[in-house]
Formats: sequence, structure tokens, C-alpha cells
Amino acid sequence: MACDILVVDDNDLVRESLACLLETQGWRVRSVSGPVEAIAIMTDPGQACSVLVTDIDLGGAVDGFAVAAKVRRVSPRHPVVYVTGRPWVFEERFFDEAERTLAKPFRADDLLSAIRDIAPCLGAVR
Repeated sequence: MACDILVVDDNDLVRESLACLLETQGWRVRSVSGPVEAIAIMTDPGQACSVLVTDIDLGGAVDGFAVAAKVRRVSPRHPVVYVTGRPWVFEERFFDEAERTLAKPFRADDLLSAIRDIAPCLGAVR
């Protein structure tokens, strides 16, 4: 089943907290801990979510940038919010208008605004 937002983070507490926050907005949310499952969901037209929210450091060789790159091979302008506790990883990258970056810790409103900016189809709070 397709969803509004897929949250990818290897930290259980962070992942569950983000999913809870987004669900309070009325959005359908899925969450996974690793890149393999995220890529499988996001590249399957029957499961793909409208927005990808991914941590950069996913605890292995494949990071959030690689997950987004694979998703964007299938859907080139797919909305992505990248989050990280290491904001310097954003410094030498180019991001387009369908991407946003957030440095942890961030405010809930910052995440919600980022999602609404890149995915107006999700609308306001429901």
C-alpha cells in the first residue's frame, strides 16, 4: 500500500518519534531502519511513498544519499528530506527544489515545513 511518507533511520527512538510526529498530522507513514527495505519500498510503484525522510548515516555502507539516488533513478524529482547529526555532510552537495536538509536536533515545525515545502500535494494539517 502506498503511503504519504517513508521515514528511514537506524535509530529506533528517532525513527519512531518522527513517525509519530508525522502521523499526528494525519499522514500515512511507514518507517524502516535500513536502506535495503527503503529502496525496495520506494522503487515499487505499489508501495512508494510521496515523500522520503531519511537519515544520512544509516549504520552501514549505504547511506541516505544513496537511498535517495536510487529512488530518484525511478522518480527523478522525488521529494526528499535529509536529516543528520553531522550537518557538515551537506556542505559540498547541491540540492534541488524537491530536497530539504535538517540538522539534528531540529524542531518539529522545521520538519513539517520542509515536507510541506517540497510536497504541497500532502496539504496542510488534516
